[in-house]
Amino acid sequence: MSTATATVTGIPDGLAVQFATRTRALEGGHREWTAASRTASGAGRFRHKGRDYTSYQAAFILRTGRAPVGTVRPTCEHPRCCDPAHVDDQATRQRDRAALAAVKGMEHRAWSCNHDPEQHARHRANGKRYCAQCNRAADKPSCEHGNPPCADDEVRPYPCGPRCETHQPAKTRPYFTLAP
Repeated sequence: MSTATATVTGIPDGLAVQFATRTRALEGGHREWTAASRTASGAGRFRHKGRDYTSYQAAFILRTGRAPVGTVRPTCEHPRCCDPAHVDDQATRQRDRAALAAVKGMEHRAWSCNHDPEQHARHRANGKRYCAQCNRAADKPSCEHGNPPCADDEVRPYPCGPRCETHQPAKTRPYFTLAP
């Protein structure tokens, strides 16, 4: 499932046939991938007219006639369902979550970071908005020592947590790096 936006406009000739020969219908309107080739996440994959597709991307294109924006995922409870009616791209999911938040009367706080909300705004399953770029940066370890924490991102892992060179544990001092 590629996160890049493709430049497909309309449905490529023969895509529906290629998709149909590699899938089969299941009970409840679901569809499963029957071909052997799969991505690491388990989605089907194939090549059509020099372009790689996942089963989810092909299903989305067949339903909407446009290229997906961001990742395409199944929206139903059936694992790895690739029925065209059961897949949505990232833009559609974000739109639906924002609509759900509006219906529930959830008000979003003002955007508090400097990242572009058009590009980085996401919604959690409960409808709350967050910044994907800030969320990624939060996963990077930083020095938590000091008051307030120095937040230096040049850290080494220690049993007591990530520490910068200034705040390394006393038992490891002095920490020297070998010259090249």
